[in-house]
Amino acid sequence: MQNKLAFVRLTAWTGILLVILALIANGPPSIQAQEPKVDKTGIEDEPDEANEAEEEEAVPESATLESLGNMIFKWPENTSEWFSIFFYLGLAAFSIYAATVAIERLINLKRANILPVEFEQSLKTLISSQQDSKDQFSRLANAGDSPAHLILQSAVKRAGRALPEVEKSMEDAAVREITSLQAKNRPLSVVGSTAPLVGLLGTVVGMIFAFQISSQEGLGKAELLAKGIYLALLTTAGGLTIAIPCLLLVAMLNGRVDRYFREIDICLLQTIPSFTRMEFQVDSGQRESRSVSANAKANTETVEYAASPSELVGAES
Repeated sequence: MQNKLAFVRLTAWTGILLVILALIANGPPSIQAQEPKVDKTGIEDEPDEANEAEEEEAVPESATLESLGNMIFKWPENTSEWFSIFFYLGLAAFSIYAATVAIERLINLKRANILPVEFEQSLKTLISSQQDSKDQFSRLANAGDSPAHLILQSAVKRAGRALPEVEKSMEDAAVREITSLQAKNRPLSVVGSTAPLVGLLGTVVGMIFAFQISSQEGLGKAELLAKGIYLALLTTAGGLTIAIPCLLLVAMLNGRVDRYFREIDICLLQTIPSFTRMEFQVDSGQRESRSVSANAKANTETVEYAASPSELVGAES
């Protein structure tokens, strides 16, 4: 329950941080009005007809410039803009969720949480001191809940049995732990695979509305078509911007998991002679118990055989 609350808090703070960054980045560029040129005598120069034509071509009809952030975050005015806002919000949700999962995995997926240094040192001390009994291994395995502890616990439960059975139990436990850790990285893989498709769908829908508006306004409004097209392409760019870091993070985190478990394999490989010794001890104890029971049975049969002639003599008298 505490982990879920911490994850929710991290998600909220990540979303707030991304919104703040978006608001900071959003801002229209300042436009300075062009002042008329004044000569040295203080009389304004009258612009000639050529300069007026160039200024009319350079300055748009609205005489205002909108930043990209204003065009995205402004209140929608038609159906195409409503659809654009819908896809932008979907991609924003993907980015917040992916950022939260990435931060949580980078914090928790550390060597200290997978193979603690204390566990490794205690295991080496236990083996070097020749006190590697089943009880000592059991205490060490129950001292924590890291994957290394859990793998050793599965081996201790099979201690005294055949060595291949002990190794198989350790392999099964390692596979379970690897699957569990990689499953926590899977949301990043899902976001990395889904975000480009959402962006592509937004681009297709935006292109449809752009051409529809262009057909209604006529061929003389090419700027409307260009505006609709590049706003539609922003969804694909946003999806790819989210997907590429997610896929790179998944590859990095899965590689980190594989590296840690190779180190666990090398560390627990030192316990094989100890479990082999336990197997021989159990086998020798079983052989001794079987020999004792066999001797007791033979003695019983001898006593019965020795008592049988006297019984026969008593029966004859």
